[in-house]
Amino acid sequence: MNLINGFCLAVGILKGVQVLVVDNDRDSRDLYAILLKGLSANVITADSVKEALEILSWFRPNILICEIRFLGESIYTLLNTLSVMEADNGNHIPIIVTSTSTTGTDDLIPDVEFEEYLLKPFDLERFVSIIGNQVEKAMAKNSCSESSSFTLVSRLA
Repeated sequence: MNLINGFCLAVGILKGVQVLVVDNDRDSRDLYAILLKGLSANVITADSVKEALEILSWFRPNILICEIRFLGESIYTLLNTLSVMEADNGNHIPIIVTSTSTTGTDDLIPDVEFEEYLLKPFDLERFVSIIGNQVEKAMAKNSCSESSSFTLVSRLA
């Protein structure tokens, strides 16, 4: 995939989208942040569940992108916090879970729902499309509450 040609028409496609990226792999975290910021999203990154929980005390994302495996930490704590936030304010925050592991995923977070599971490495164009679609769905669901200024400019294939 040629990033310049593949995304040149999509600049601004994620304008107004608040994204929290939680990944203990620096390269993955930085790649997602650079890509999404280049598409005009407001991106905050965390390298641990603990840091993500601290960020959630002052930042309300429209979507969470999160690695499933953290050494010494449970993703369940983070996802449960998001469920509590949703119950408190009624706004759904879509969750995209990423991993390099093809086994044990269902056992790791049995009681928490997430919208997408992406096995690394994954297609970045599809990744952006999934984010746009999930934010659109969540905003429609949350339409009675305060929403961001996100508008999907165009769809990616």
